[in-house]
Amino acid sequence: MLQLLRPRRIWIVLIPTVVFLLVHLFAAKSSPHPVQSPRSSSRNDFVDQEVTFETPFYTNETRSTGLNSQGRSAHRHSFKWTNATDIPETRVYAHLPGFTVLANVFCINGTLLLVSDRRDSFPDLKYILSSWKEVSGKTFVKEPTEDHIRVIDRKTALQILGISARVLRGTTWLLNDPTAYADESFSLRALRTHYMQEHRSRFNQSILPPTRILFPQISNKVQGIPLGLSSIPRLLFPSSGVGFKEDWHDYILLGRPIVFEHLVALDSAATSRSRRISTNAQETLGHLSVGSPLSVFNMIPAGWWSGWRNNMAKMLDIDAHSWQGESSSSVRPVVTYIFRQPNTGAVLDTDDHRQLIRNLNHLVDSHGYEVHIIDDREISFLERVKISLRTTVMLGTPGSGIMNAIWMHPSRLSLAIEIFPDNYLSTKQYFVIGAAGIKHLAWRGSQPLSETSTPLSQISESYLARANADIPPGTVNFLKQPIHVDAVAIVNYAVSWLEQDQGTEDEEM
Repeated sequence: MLQLLRPRRIWIVLIPTVVFLLVHLFAAKSSPHPVQSPRSSSRNDFVDQEVTFETPFYTNETRSTGLNSQGRSAHRHSFKWTNATDIPETRVYAHLPGFTVLANVFCINGTLLLVSDRRDSFPDLKYILSSWKEVSGKTFVKEPTEDHIRVIDRKTALQILGISARVLRGTTWLLNDPTAYADESFSLRALRTHYMQEHRSRFNQSILPPTRILFPQISNKVQGIPLGLSSIPRLLFPSSGVGFKEDWHDYILLGRPIVFEHLVALDSAATSRSRRISTNAQETLGHLSVGSPLSVFNMIPAGWWSGWRNNMAKMLDIDAHSWQGESSSSVRPVVTYIFRQPNTGAVLDTDDHRQLIRNLNHLVDSHGYEVHIIDDREISFLERVKISLRTTVMLGTPGSGIMNAIWMHPSRLSLAIEIFPDNYLSTKQYFVIGAAGIKHLAWRGSQPLSETSTPLSQISESYLARANADIPPGTVNFLKQPIHVDAVAIVNYAVSWLEQDQGTEDEEM
């Protein structure tokens, strides 16, 4: 009898133990997970010691930033804490100079506060943000001060922030460039930042599209210059809000802390301070004038941008596949020349400009091409993008016009030809257009400066070497001089490019 009772006593002990373990296992699965951040140097864009990467921890659905903890939120737009240890720490998910993805960034009176008890978990702040100032029409830039951005521990955060903050949910793009250095490539640069890490496909699902896009250095009184600052976000991200300097001041005037759930910060001057680019302030100024922030990224297959380009085409309700060499009587090459003539920027010599237009228009009859001559001042933003989406070869001078090549369909025949003067070179559009998967060709006078097969490193080194020697005194003086071009030679080159062996398979973009 005693032997029969022993197994029962074992079950009496085991059953409560199993139930206890199951209850705690279920509770662990249903509670929000904190962000874990193991370091890793195995990243697509790793560059020297200026790069900080942290790999966020994922649940099955979303990543927790700590702002949704039960019992701490007064309501969905506020977050409260009772002591310093309850304040969520700022996390760095990805970073290259001038391109930073963070979570839990606090802001009060216009100062960004990165809260953490580990100061060494952040890159040098001069690689995140800059201090911009405009005096008498000239733009000046310096490294940030504590009035712009600082790192504080949680004890100090409690003293500065108090016991609550308004939460700006979702993802905020903070584009800190002033008008002088802002252009329509900002959306491409911001989206490229999202693709910085090897886990980018899952990473993007949790923080894209942006909830709001802020231009704190640009007044909404000039938001039409460039036009795409407000138009591109509304087309690519219809539900996103766009704010300018006046809107940023509204946040400052609140007088109480806010916290950005996710923040993607872009700053061109911060990129220019990279040790890969400059070693002193003069070189930094030179790169701001002639270089592109995208030069710090590795080149990746163009497919990352194609989806956004296709979204733009769908929003505009057009078929955006340019001619790729297929034998079809209903589809033909589209050649586009975009210009601002006359203008204070880079323009062709008047006679060369007229000759180029005549030669391009002649291609309609001689080769059956579709040709567009676009005066950037006289065409709407939407019409300009529609034509660019269908363009096979685009020609233009340095400036925002040739940048429209980012909307071209990447194929083996897609080509952007940038026409330079004798005393000026720039990589601004080279890196922007290349990031979109379009071949870029620098042209001067009667011949190309670089064939598209030239390695990226050789082109960038030669461009920047000349830029650091020539700037300052000033890009504007160089570009005030008319640019001379051999109209016959450049048009013949475009034709020979389009008449390549049409049997060749498209390159993998």
